[in-house]
Amino acid sequence: MLGTWALRRVQHGPRTIRAVRQAPRDPRFAPSNAIHHLAVKRIVVAQDVRLNSCTRTRGLATAAIPSVLVPPLIFVGLLLSLWTWKCFWIVVMQDKLLYLTWLPPFTRSEKIADYEFSCRPVRWEEKQIRSLDGTKLAICEGQIANMSDGKGLQQTSKFVRKRRVVICYFQGNGGSMPMRLPLLSQVLRTITEKSKSTTKAHQNETKYTIAALSYRGYWKSSGRATQSGIEKDAQAFLNWVSETYKAPETDLEIVLWGHSLGAAVASAATAAYLARQHSGQTSAHKSSGSLAPLVGLILEAPTSSIKDMLISLYPQKWLPYRYLWPLSWNTWDITKSMSQMARWRDESGIEAADPPSRLPPIFLLSAEKDEIIPSCVPGHLERCARSFNLDLEAKEVVGAMHTEAPLKLDGRKALVDFILNTSR
Repeated sequence: MLGTWALRRVQHGPRTIRAVRQAPRDPRFAPSNAIHHLAVKRIVVAQDVRLNSCTRTRGLATAAIPSVLVPPLIFVGLLLSLWTWKCFWIVVMQDKLLYLTWLPPFTRSEKIADYEFSCRPVRWEEKQIRSLDGTKLAICEGQIANMSDGKGLQQTSKFVRKRRVVICYFQGNGGSMPMRLPLLSQVLRTITEKSKSTTKAHQNETKYTIAALSYRGYWKSSGRATQSGIEKDAQAFLNWVSETYKAPETDLEIVLWGHSLGAAVASAATAAYLARQHSGQTSAHKSSGSLAPLVGLILEAPTSSIKDMLISLYPQKWLPYRYLWPLSWNTWDITKSMSQMARWRDESGIEAADPPSRLPPIFLLSAEKDEIIPSCVPGHLERCARSFNLDLEAKEVVGAMHTEAPLKLDGRKALVDFILNTSR
């Protein structure tokens, strides 16, 4: 009982402990007193250790800091820790944040038939190909229905070589390909209508087709989206176009069209394709013939680099996330691709007057009210192209936002005129 009483009394603090320490011992209760003093001693030692630990921690960490500043310092430390933690996960999860294969929800379950009515008279079909590493890829192929069988081309003179232009479309970093088909159909309808009037004047018909690539991890393509993987997808896509659409007595030409992040994919694909086309080191075409020539490169609402993309996502200079670009293993950079194109041209000695081998002209289509891309990017890319002596034509669409440049009449007209004028 004395031990229990001592334990209860000790809980009231050091004063009770000192009182118990000074309490006289009764020889009549020697065993109980022994238990009592042993319990008290253990609790006193434990409490002294805690008190000494707290005093020692305060002396080492905050002895030189006024007590009033300790809470703000703790708050700032927690805030910095949170920022560091978020920066860490932004770097680690950058592929998930950059390649939005899941946005908007259920985007990967969309079907071409869902947009069939708004795409008329363009008929879209799904094709399946394999990337350079075997990954399954989905492609949307669109043609005007009354020209898809080639009868219009067969009615021309047998002695006149036919021309076929395939527009290879590279999408942005979010959404699926079917949701973009109405826009692409509108462009193809305009191209076809203007092409018919040109055909009557020159008695030479050109057939236009749009082939749109879904990168790995997007829509019905398998795999996981990465820069190295998407670069392989783009080269396999262009190989497939060269093999599929070539035909005797037909001049096949390719126009690359990239939107937003797709502009960086298209520019990188152009630099790699040109090098392969003239080096003859591609095994895929040693027996099947040369690659089809590139006659144009369209950069719609482009982002010049990953650095500019981070700045556009985090415009606040006090946020640390915009300064993480050196830690990114995604290095999409249109200016670098332009530099590679110019270096390849200079090293190979190709002259601008040599049509079969010259670099493709570049069309820069930007939106005045682009809410994603910084307003300084189009001017920066234009100056970069001029410094490399590249053939670049720029068009800013007044009142257009990030995805609206081809929807505006002014922008669509400029885009279509560029495609129609890419004949070699």
